[in-house]
Amino acid sequence: MKTASTVADKMSKWFKVGNPSTLVIKPLKDAEMTIIHVSRDYPEQDASVVIPAEDAFLIVLYLKDVEHSDIVLGMPPSAFRIYPEGSICLLNLARGAAISVRGRFEALAIHLPRNHLTELAEQTGEPRIDDLAVCRGRDDPTIRDIGAALLPLIGQHDVEESLVSHIALALNAHLAHCYGRSRRPH
Repeated sequence: MKTASTVADKMSKWFKVGNPSTLVIKPLKDAEMTIIHVSRDYPEQDASVVIPAEDAFLIVLYLKDVEHSDIVLGMPPSAFRIYPEGSICLLNLARGAAISVRGRFEALAIHLPRNHLTELAEQTGEPRIDDLAVCRGRDDPTIRDIGAALLPLIGQHDVEESLVSHIALALNAHLAHCYGRSRRPH
């Protein structure tokens, strides 16, 4: 079981956390899902999280209530909003993303490369999903429960790979089913 990757290093820089607990899973073929546990107090002078554009999605499961606002280049920041414990944000990173955090931020951040959607369709024989619907602050009990199952495994070096692969597949199947969008007719 892998516990570090270059994606985890990138993610730790995005969230400005030194050495977060990490779990890297390869549930199907080549695409790796990377999960980090972010736990940090953001001071006012260092409150931004900036994620450059890439061909992936980011799922953030909030483990505590958090307050942040969206930052969009060329526009004033959105109003601060409280994202409740257990809610999620699902972001398409094709154009990058940025937020300003106020205070404590504790969450699981899950990096899912877009090519995993292709692998999932090939493996299951289901129609290919081209995109996932973006959502912010959504209550998703399934992702909350999957996150609770993964949390104690993050950072462990002796985790049974088949166990976490099955959990990751359940998460990805849920994402494809609930948030998947396709440009092709089925």
